[in-house]
Amino acid sequence: MLCKKIHSSEPCYTTSENMTEKTKINAKSIAFIAIFAALYTVLGYIPLFYIFGAYGQFMTASLVIAPIIGIILGPVGGAISVAIGGLVGMALTGNAPMSIFTFLPGTLDALCIGLAFRGKRYISGAIFATFIIAFAALPNIGSARYFVWFDALALFLLLSPATTIATEYIKSFNPQKLVMGIGIFAFIGVLVDHIVGSFIYQSAIATLPPSVWEAVAFIYPVERLLVTIVAAIVGAAIVRGVRTTGLTIGEAIV
Repeated sequence: MLCKKIHSSEPCYTTSENMTEKTKINAKSIAFIAIFAALYTVLGYIPLFYIFGAYGQFMTASLVIAPIIGIILGPVGGAISVAIGGLVGMALTGNAPMSIFTFLPGTLDALCIGLAFRGKRYISGAIFATFIIAFAALPNIGSARYFVWFDALALFLLLSPATTIATEYIKSFNPQKLVMGIGIFAFIGVLVDHIVGSFIYQSAIATLPPSVWEAVAFIYPVERLLVTIVAAIVGAAIVRGVRTTGLTIGEAIV
């Protein structure tokens, strides 16, 4: 067998050993993606709040877990996992307030948080800002453009040093810091989900009058803050559990 060695002081690894290690990494990646996709699907059965203006439709507990999946699996693995879980959940529950696009808000939530947690906050911010501007620019939104005020606050937080601090908190083993760090990313994530969903709904599903958006402009922040609190607590427990598997929080899963 061939022996690959970069420095003389390093141990010698055979080609077959390298291939085995790659296989293990791939298998672990697939396993984590599948596990979190299943969890996302299951939580899609649990309603949290009715969506104002979308009668008979509701946001589910899967909203809580999407940013956590992005933190753990990264932008690619997280987006794939949430997309699969979202599509399966739509098929099983029939809860699709945004038709075939229902899986997209959670997917972009996991993508943006996965990017931000790995130091690519400007790319994440560009995606987030695009949807904020796109929603405010809709010709049928009229005087309700200020509806995005809370989303803009989350974007500011994303681009601030707060995300760097939150990243260090999550990588630490201090329980209080872990909850705070996840809370910051969860807050950003649930607002990414919010603005993506709002844009899709208003532009492709049902054109609501500006008065509806104005009516909920100061209500949805309360809902999103409640979701953030739950996500911080649940996410801290999940991260601590994942660490017991040997996965380093912050490494790319795929």
